[in-house]
This record gives sequence, C-alpha cells and structure tokens, in this order.
Amino acid sequence: MKKIIVGTALLVFVLTGCQKKVDPVDGSNVTVELSNLGKYYVTGDVTLNPKDSIYFNFTISSNVDMKYVSIQKNPINQTAFLVRDTLNATNKNSYSAVKKFMADSANGNYLYRIVAHDAVGNYIGHKDIAVNINADFNFYSYRFLYAPDTTAKINKCYFSTSEGTSYNYTDAASKSASIDFGYFYDTTKVSGTALGHTIYALNATGVFGAYDISAWTKNATIFKKLASGTPNPTFAQALSAGTLRTAGATQLSSGTTTKVTGLSTTSPNNTVYFKTAAGKFGMIQINFSSVTTINAAVSPSATYVNIDVKIEK
Repeated sequence: MKKIIVGTALLVFVLTGCQKKVDPVDGSNVTVELSNLGKYYVTGDVTLNPKDSIYFNFTISSNVDMKYVSIQKNPINQTAFLVRDTLNATNKNSYSAVKKFMADSANGNYLYRIVAHDAVGNYIGHKDIAVNINADFNFYSYRFLYAPDTTAKINKCYFSTSEGTSYNYTDAASKSASIDFGYFYDTTKVSGTALGHTIYALNATGVFGAYDISAWTKNATIFKKLASGTPNPTFAQALSAGTLRTAGATQLSSGTTTKVTGLSTTSPNNTVYFKTAAGKFGMIQINFSSVTTINAAVSPSATYVNIDVKIEK
C-alpha cells in the first residue's frame, strides 16, 4: 500500500513539473501611455459632442516584438481598424504616434482600441478608451396626448417640444408661447372616412373650436406626414440633430401643412416631420392609441395617442 501512495505522489510531482506556463488568451503584454498636447487630446474615457475632434497621442511599449499597431473602433475582430501602422526593427518594442479622428454624429457609447500584433498577426496587447457621445437632440418618449374635453377641460391635448410636456387647456394658457402643436380626433368625414387622429399648429384654421385661444401665442409649426416609399430615415434611424435637419429639410421643402389628419399607429401614417416656429426640425411617432375610430360607445374625449418626439436642441 505504501508503494502505491509513493508512486501516485511521484506521478503528481512529475506532471506538475512538466506544466507549461502560458499567457492567458486575453492577456495584454503592452503598456499604452496617452499624453495631453492640448485641446481634443484624449488621455482616458471621455464624453464628447457629436462630430467633435478626438486626438490620440500615444506611446505603446512591449517586451514582445510588435509588427503592427492599429486603432480600432467598436472592435468585433482583429482585422477591422481605422488605421494600421507597420513597425520596423527600430520601433518594434516602443512606438509613438498621433492619430486624429472625428467623433460620430450619432449619440451613444463607442470604444476605441489601441492594439498591437506580431509579424504573423498574433495579438500582443491593447488599451481601450471609452468615448460617450452626447445627444444633440431631445428625445421625449412615452408621452400621452388626449382628445380635448369640453366640460372640465382637463385633458392634456397640447405639447411643448422645448419642455417635452403636455398641457391641458387651463395650464396651456400661460404656456402658449412654448406650445408647438395640439391633438384632437376629427370626426369630420371625407368620402365617408373620418379625418381621425389629428395634430395641428395653434395657428391652423378649421380645427377644434370649443376652446377659446384667441389671446394665446399661436406658434406656426408646419407638418408633413412621412410619404410611403420615401428614402428618408425612419423615426428609429434619426439619431442626430443633423439627421433630423437633413431629412426634415427634404420632407418639408414642399407639401407642408398646419394640420395633419388620418394619423395611425402603422407606417407611414404614424410618422410626422415638423418644423417649429423657432426653426427647429423634429419628428413625431405615434406608438399606440386607445381607439382607431370613434363610435357611439366611445366618447371622443376618451381618445388618446401615445407618442415619441425627437427634436434638435
């Protein structure tokens, strides 16, 4: 029995002694130093505005011979890079460079990676810099607009894009200068079909007339529904003020109106481009509604729509 125990211990010792020490697969064998040479130079994680300049002044060092030094953005593999430099015998263990880029126009979180590979493309090491891009537009999500009620006048049927807030008739009176559009359900029929869900500017004529807004500021917002088959971005694709301006200018170059009717929860009738009296472009998306049509069992004042709004800052 003792011989078996000794033999087992000896085998464990031999196997342990033969183990080869290897670097972890994701281990980094480089050090990266970032220096600040002035405005736009990044030395660590940073928050920027869309299209800001972003500069990297870096030195990357390794005791393993480097052949390629690259900068990747949101890396998904080892071959996609913004820039790639090839090193030589003089800088294979320490390499310095200045690289300049423009930050994305769309808001969100981005990852820049300074990474080294050897002559056959094996990964050596890297350093990541997180870059957060601020939104240059306001995004108001899950807002409700109710068809106006004529008695209590408590339904929130007006919307301010500068505040992202909906107001009822009483509260909107003192806020009219900031109101960009209102909502009601138009039961007027054209060819037997009700005009339905309607968004309108306060200077529009022939709209809900039960409220006296004669003393209000009436901002001249203009609108246009997204046309079917147009190449302009969807609401979800509008991720910057630049996109809102470009798409809005194209859509609103013709065929604008102070009132859009027949809106629904399905594309393209769920999306409206608009331009405020202050000259700011935006989009409205109707997400869902309480009803699709008004009938005898449903009061018009019980109707509402849920909307999302994007507008440039």
